[in-house]
Amino acid sequence: MAGYFGTQRQQLLQERTHTFRDWMAETPGIYNAGRFIGTDDPDRAVWSDLETILDRDGILGLRMVTRDQASRFFPGLEARGYRIDTWDIFTAAVADIADRVASILSSSLPAGVRACPPLSEPEGDDTRRLQQFLADNGMAPFSGTMLAGTPPVARTIALENADGAIVACGHAYFPHNRHSRFSRYAWIGLIAVAASQRGSGLGRLVNAMLLDAAARELGADHVYELVGATNIASRRMVESCGLRIAGDLVCGVATPAQEDRFTR
Repeated sequence: MAGYFGTQRQQLLQERTHTFRDWMAETPGIYNAGRFIGTDDPDRAVWSDLETILDRDGILGLRMVTRDQASRFFPGLEARGYRIDTWDIFTAAVADIADRVASILSSSLPAGVRACPPLSEPEGDDTRRLQQFLADNGMAPFSGTMLAGTPPVARTIALENADGAIVACGHAYFPHNRHSRFSRYAWIGLIAVAASQRGSGLGRLVNAMLLDAAARELGADHVYELVGATNIASRRMVESCGLRIAGDLVCGVATPAQEDRFTR
């Protein structure tokens, strides 16, 4: 079982990514956004495929596209009634941030906080608990299959307190297929921290743990993260781990203009 979770729409989109996972892995210009399907190169993607995705799913990811591509493709989507929510992209070569990450990881976990065992079952209780934690923190969750992925494909990290409640988490995986120039870029995301622990440094610690896992366990040569333009705390956290904004790249999600933002 795939371990779909969330609203009916979220689960339907998770099912689509599961159903079309082989197609996404083999089609130039297409990437697996985890929660929906997207394009990382609209010049290589077949436009009729993108239209099919939009008509069927009502959402299209637009990640790692150049600003030139955005200037050519985004207006057409907006003219069709789609709103494009955007995030800034922060990137780094893993070799360039290794010392910074190691320095952060030299600090021990706070008292009363421990690492959760790795997820093993897409529909297991621990996976459901993590999905609920993500939803409670305003994030559209991944399917259990995605979250329970293991190296060298993916890595999920979660921390819990002495009572067994999750206090922080995050995930790393490879969204881009072998045809993409970003095929060895691991995405770091789903960083969430319980309200009671915010400001304690747990977000930065989990982020650094995932950056380390991306390099050592997944074999990534680059990493990237997506941060909203107004999310100052996340920007500081990402920059403190050594990533820098990629001003020539854009991330967006196209959804019908009347709908709420898909995820924060």
